[in-house]
Amino acid sequence: MNLADLHTHTNFSDGELSPVEIINEAINKKIKYLSITDHDTLSGYNKASKIIKDSYSKKIILIPGVEFSTSFEGSSIHLLGYFFDVNDIYLNGILKQLQLRRNEFAKYVLTNLNKEGFNINWGDLLVNVNGSLGRLHIAYAMQRKGIVKKVSDAFDLYLNKYRNSYPEKYEFNTAEIINLVNSAGGVCSIAHPHTVNNAKKIIPKLAKKGLLGIEVVENKKIYKDDKEFISMGLIKTAGSDFHRLGKNSYLGKNNLSEEEFIYFYSNAEKKLKGKIKWKF
Repeated sequence: MNLADLHTHTNFSDGELSPVEIINEAINKKIKYLSITDHDTLSGYNKASKIIKDSYSKKIILIPGVEFSTSFEGSSIHLLGYFFDVNDIYLNGILKQLQLRRNEFAKYVLTNLNKEGFNINWGDLLVNVNGSLGRLHIAYAMQRKGIVKKVSDAFDLYLNKYRNSYPEKYEFNTAEIINLVNSAGGVCSIAHPHTVNNAKKIIPKLAKKGLLGIEVVENKKIYKDDKEFISMGLIKTAGSDFHRLGKNSYLGKNNLSEEEFIYFYSNAEKKLKGKIKWKF
């Protein structure tokens, strides 16, 4: 059975595996359709695209993807973009701005940690960073330095409060990013909606602003019946949100069947009136 995993991360954002490693792992897991959705960067996708073209073209199909940092009505929302033109000037410009904002936020966190008496510097944060610097990188650095015992403690005790107190604009408006991706020949799905504050209030509004997909995470569904989001015109997407190999972390953990993926793609074509940029 051919599967689709539409939410994965490489070491070009906060994942552990390189693009070639994630490709090989996907093939081992019988995943035919793979989307690398690194945070605010296409570097991992671009690397994987070249590798597949050179060596794996008959084994796996790579879908253009990225995970945008956005917000809407006070709620942080991770937005997954698919099928767009990876060379679109405006889209790439927004990604560059988001990466710069990530760096500025990291500097803010570093300053505050030093004020609290912790000995951690910029070099500590950059260990294993190949692309977008994220909060998970900071959490790993804090764990290595002994500031926290667990990565989750870094978020609970420090990173979440720094995020809330950060005075600068960090994310782009969700509706603006949906429009940007649509203009670049792609569509968007909302990632892990169970993590979004006021999700049931926000999602219908975003559906009216062009959102096409909703990521369905098993055991964490916000709608008990799929008919609830289908009635809004939304289509199911799924992915493992893979970052590193582990007992409960593996490619294909949440997936679409081939038929479900084709259904999502065909609806994207309809929404874009045939102007979808990625073809297969």
